[in-house]
Amino acid sequence: MTTTTVRKLPLKQILQEAWEYCARSRRVSLAFSAAAYAIGALALLSWKSLFFWPVLVLIYVLWGASFRYYLNRKPYFDWPALFNSLIPSTKIVVLSVVVVSVLVLLPMAPLFMNVSPEFNAAYAQFLQGNFEQKQLLIWATDLVFLLISPLIAYRPFLAWISALSGRSGSLRFAWSRTKGNYGAFLLIAVMTNLTLVVTHGLILFCGGNDYMTLLFAAPLTIYFNVVSAKAYEFFFLDIE
Repeated sequence: MTTTTVRKLPLKQILQEAWEYCARSRRVSLAFSAAAYAIGALALLSWKSLFFWPVLVLIYVLWGASFRYYLNRKPYFDWPALFNSLIPSTKIVVLSVVVVSVLVLLPMAPLFMNVSPEFNAAYAQFLQGNFEQKQLLIWATDLVFLLISPLIAYRPFLAWISALSGRSGSLRFAWSRTKGNYGAFLLIAVMTNLTLVVTHGLILFCGGNDYMTLLFAAPLTIYFNVVSAKAYEFFFLDIE
């Protein structure tokens, strides 16, 4: 098969297989979930402190080990593979930051078009009000980012998994392998975000806190990581 061939991700099958994998390997899944919770709790405790950065490294190592375990790549803690995976992961982070920055600054673009002093004054007042409330800006940015996340996050994420498995971490190659699957990856993004947001909202509504949210978010994250691993196998297994 060439990289120009379009293959459609069987999303329902992938979700089912990921669920069956987690159920079949429940001890390992629970172990990774417990580790994810512990490190996530450290991240909450160390937020806005220098200790937060080494915690991020721990999260990165844990995720790398979990994907290598799912893909049966030994040793699971492979430092060369983790180092090589920094290339695609850095590109994904930079791409996401650039896109979010553009989205945040985009509402200010009309101010530089010099339509008229009256328009600029009225528009600046409108922006100031919404920036102060922040909610409209946050919702709009989140919605647009969600819509483009298959292009800048979810599909490139497979390049990171590929690098972890010891293969090419090219984002361009990952895009070419997964082309024609924008809808499927958008559904994965919607399900992932909606599940976590609804869980967080329900727990806060019931009087819980971020640590209780993390208790449910950790296994959900592990499950969706398995979904990503299954998607990687679907698109990349034939070149193993």
